Amino acid sequence: MKTLALVLIAGLVAMGCGSSGGDPSGASSSSAGSGGSAGSGGGDPGSGGSAGSGGSAGSGGGACNVTLVEGLDTSVPTEGNMRPALNVPFEDEHYHLKLARVTDASQVTDHDIPSWVRHEYSRRPAFNADSTRALMISSNGWIRLYEVKPDGTLAFLKTLALGEPQEPNWHPTDPNKLYFLESYGQGLTISTYDITSDEKSTTRDLGTRVKALFPGATGMWTKQEGRPSDDGKIWCLEAGHTAASNFVPDGLFAYDFDADKILGHMPVTEAPDHISTSPKGNYCVPSWGLPMGTRAYKTDFSSYTQLHDRSEHSDLAVTKGGDEVLVYTAYDGENAGNVVMVELAGGAATPLVPLYGENNAGAAMHISGTAKNKPGYAVIGFYACSEDYGAKACDPSAQWFYNKVIAVELQANPKVYNLAHTHYGNAGYFTSAQAVANRDLTKVLFASTWESTMENDVASYLIQVPACALP
Repeated sequence: MKTLALVLIAGLVAMGCGSSGGDPSGASSSSAGSGGSAGSGGGDPGSGGSAGSGGSAGSGGGACNVTLVEGLDTSVPTEGNMRPALNVPFEDEHYHLKLARVTDASQVTDHDIPSWVRHEYSRRPAFNADSTRALMISSNGWIRLYEVKPDGTLAFLKTLALGEPQEPNWHPTDPNKLYFLESYGQGLTISTYDITSDEKSTTRDLGTRVKALFPGATGMWTKQEGRPSDDGKIWCLEAGHTAASNFVPDGLFAYDFDADKILGHMPVTEAPDHISTSPKGNYCVPSWGLPMGTRAYKTDFSSYTQLHDRSEHSDLAVTKGGDEVLVYTAYDGENAGNVVMVELAGGAATPLVPLYGENNAGAAMHISGTAKNKPGYAVIGFYACSEDYGAKACDPSAQWFYNKVIAVELQANPKVYNLAHTHYGNAGYFTSAQAVANRDLTKVLFASTWESTMENDVASYLIQVPACALP
């Protein structure tokens, strides 16, 4: 689950972009208070050019000249070296994939210069439909647009007139368009943003229909961790209103974007940590704490499958056999001590990899199921490894999950593929790895300070995975 401290920012109109009404952007800051709010400085955000012109950016490196290291590997990364230079590809010393540090605050030159830039989250796809563009968040909340180059580096294009709390999601097929909601769930519209022209337009206005179901509702969102179905058709959302600056839930509903129709709804009084849509659009998956837990509701809300008894770090994905699953960290229950996948249709659970190691070791992690064109895998980014129940740092030679990114098969007795070490430095929430894959699982982003304990050193790193490397 995402633990962001967010403050509103102003200045979208001053950026010269078309508007569908209001000032819906927002900004983020760490719990340490860095970042501040974005100012209203003017200036033309510039032209980012059309996506799709970047060649085979999604091919991930062409011919297979790398054999991925499998299993619960305990190779020890060399630490204490300088942070890698910006956009200079290098090879992971043990796993032999190419990676590069691809973001830096110094790249941003057009608007409200940040102190750091990185991708948003493991559950939020960073790459567009053809992997030629990527979205980044920044310390003061603005969304920054990057070109993804075929060599696995990124080039800053411009600052978009969007903020992180508007939940930008890439269009499923058009590489030049984004969908977004009103900031912090403060409206009842789904809008479109054209990254070539910076024009915004209201695509769907659900106000009248949502208010007919929930009369007090003034807004809707996923609470910043959800996304529509992989084809962009089904959206599962939480409707509610604001009281004392807090979003108060009124209900959940499923919306068919293509048919412009609400499929089902359910009143609620307890806010879930988030709500998302299953990859094929068959289920709405809200995630509460105890006792309601995480559930997969049919889109008419006539019935549900209980997936877990609480809300944990997780994501939705599809197996090679086509089953929709939730992949989550199980700290209790029958499969406690494992990363587990559970089928949305029937609740059958399968343990994947262990959460704990010898010497009472464990690590934090985030899970990504965003590789929709490469079903059967989840990407996991581990960080903050510790031993003796958190009392001391990990011995990396003893702990296979020491600060790394893996891809794991979504099946019983899965193969584990090691992708890269992350060189985590403990500098707060925004410096956790939060690895996220593109659609083909040929590019994976993770965040790192490269062992620094300064938040401003956080950046995104891009791993190139040859298209033929994963079976």
